[in-house]
Amino acid sequence: MACSSQSAKDYITNARVHLVGELRSLSVILENLYQQGVLMDEEVSKIKAEKDDYDRTRAILNSVTRKGEAACYKLLRIIDLTRRRTLERPAPLSRIRHEASTEVKTFDLHHWISCFPFKEDEEMNVNYIQGI
Repeated sequence: MACSSQSAKDYITNARVHLVGELRSLSVILENLYQQGVLMDEEVSKIKAEKDDYDRTRAILNSVTRKGEAACYKLLRIIDLTRRRTLERPAPLSRIRHEASTEVKTFDLHHWISCFPFKEDEEMNVNYIQGI
């Protein structure tokens, strides 16, 4: 997977299916989105009321992408700074499997988030709840 210079919104949109299936510790993400002013109380309550993590993740992604580029950037920054809690690491041997002589590569969200070209903003790093 090559690193690219997509907008934050496109970056999220293109990885949506993987994010829905693999984001973890949604409470850490929600709290950070709330603290950063991306989501308001009512939005957080609606997301928490969703029936399962898949629906909660979809609701987070829908809310953030509707709010535009700045909100998407903040979500990516939150995922990057909290990745130890929020991203599931693929099993070491599952990266490439050989099945009937075809290669199947898993999508590594740790690599994906490390490819996004974040701006240098030291003040922003301090303001996120790490959730460690």
